[in-house]
Amino acid sequence: MSSNSTAPAPVSASGSDTPASSNSSTVSLASVVRPWSQSPVPTWALSGLFFATSVIPPRPGLPPIVHRLGFGAIFAGAGYVLSTGDTRNGSGIATAWSLMYLFLNSRKSLQPPRHPISLALTAATVASSTIYGSEYFVLQDGDDS
Repeated sequence: MSSNSTAPAPVSASGSDTPASSNSSTVSLASVVRPWSQSPVPTWALSGLFFATSVIPPRPGLPPIVHRLGFGAIFAGAGYVLSTGDTRNGSGIATAWSLMYLFLNSRKSLQPPRHPISLALTAATVASSTIYGSEYFVLQDGDDS
């Protein structure tokens, strides 16, 4: 066997010295997440979920009605910003307010007495913060120029 049996790492298409495999996780993340993270549909769906649950009277384990109405309105506004094509600010608004909701309500929703609606709101908000947070913090780094 010769000492050249291992092939060198492939070079990316841009001609830089970095291997193409180092960008594969970002490329796959971008191809999966970016269509959703630049669309207002997920945040409008989250807004609709918050508004739909606001008709349920206060119960132990549920977030207060004012939280459900307020966050529903904020997510609707974030969807509007995204629909105008401003992905930087729209994803930032959706991420910041998703994290704020989770800061205020996630612990309460996971402690007994658990309510399925509270768990659904928390899970949907985690999904929103993941989708729009990846756009804001990871995927837009190369778009600044």
